[in-house]
Amino acid sequence: MVKPDVAAHRIARAHARLDEAEELVSRPVEVFVTDRQGRDLASFYLQLAIQEVIDLAAHWVADAGWEPPADAGSTFEVLAGHDVIDRELAAHLRAAVGLRNRIAHDYAAVDHARLHAEFAAGVEPLRRFLVAVAGAAGL
Repeated sequence: MVKPDVAAHRIARAHARLDEAEELVSRPVEVFVTDRQGRDLASFYLQLAIQEVIDLAAHWVADAGWEPPADAGSTFEVLAGHDVIDRELAAHLRAAVGLRNRIAHDYAAVDHARLHAEFAAGVEPLRRFLVAVAGAAGL
């Protein structure tokens, strides 16, 4: 069981960061990719949101007493293995961990035009996971 107070706080922060990133990414692609500060800020907000999702997943696994994952991406596989999220969602969330790593460790490796094009589809699994956590926490 996910602790409701922890979940509510982290879910709210993740949604806020996703909303902030979306506001910046929703501009036309030409504006987004040429605005270095705006695109880097959007990437940073996305990184923070993904980290909140990772932290929520780790919290869920630990509170349930399940086997600890080998790495951040594997946390979602543990959840899928216990049938609390589906395997497709776990795969999308594992990919988000990879994006978080690229953002955190080397902005040059982030293709901002691709981020712009794939933002909505890429954020949808994060939001679905937040809904799943909220349900598990009874929120």
